[in-house]
Amino acid sequence: METSFDNILLATDSQAASLDAIQRTCDLAIKFGSNITALFVAEKEEKGFEDLINYIKGYTSSKGIKLEIINKKGNLYTETIQQLKQENFSLVVLGTNRDSVRIKWGRSEVFRVVKNSNCPVILYCGRTEITSLKEIVLPISDASNTRQKVPYCADLAKAFGSTVHIYGISKKDSKETQKTVGSYIRQTERYLSERGIKYSVDSKYGVKESRAIIAYSKHVRAGLVVTMTDTDSAGIFRKSNAEKLVYQSDVPIMWVHSKDTRLAGASGY
Repeated sequence: METSFDNILLATDSQAASLDAIQRTCDLAIKFGSNITALFVAEKEEKGFEDLINYIKGYTSSKGIKLEIINKKGNLYTETIQQLKQENFSLVVLGTNRDSVRIKWGRSEVFRVVKNSNCPVILYCGRTEITSLKEIVLPISDASNTRQKVPYCADLAKAFGSTVHIYGISKKDSKETQKTVGSYIRQTERYLSERGIKYSVDSKYGVKESRAIIAYSKHVRAGLVVTMTDTDSAGIFRKSNAEKLVYQSDVPIMWVHSKDTRLAGASGY
């Protein structure tokens, strides 16, 4: 399967997260030849956005990146969904602060953005220690749809020369679970190897998944974790676990939705 991030929606309501999200979005646009639609949303007048807008205009112009700027007043979730309805994007980058995710958005709206998108969503919550994509964590569970995110991860790794850290994980530790996860890991290894992508393999069973993923991401100094949005049989990406990843992880998260039409047939590569 061929994937591409040729049309990116960058949406932000936070000055603290905006610069990091802008820089990472521009990095992606350079690698994939993408167009960028930058959506700045404020509940009230936000003078700080003026400097950010000038920054992204200047930077994209110098790199030959096609850019459209949209300014809105209101709720980031609502405005992002409206843009998704109006245009076909291949990637959404959300820049907001952690308090916004916890309090203003409550415990559901950030995931409604993800679930209402037919393309991957990357969430940045303020400045991150690791800004490169040289190390990417790819959790693999015992759910059949866990493999659907692999092509996107491979595209990113190929573009940025990344090492993909395949991380087999489940709250269960039965032999059957380990056998299933092991099989999916081997398929993932083969997929990456055929494309000349560097990778490592590790696994943990009988653990709290979100906590283990966060700890492993810190251990390998990852710049991104690539996950699925739908519920695994292992429970990794149930809402409560997904929220823990967002609230507790300092590493940006890419959410891939199984309803993404470009992933048709990707579960078995």
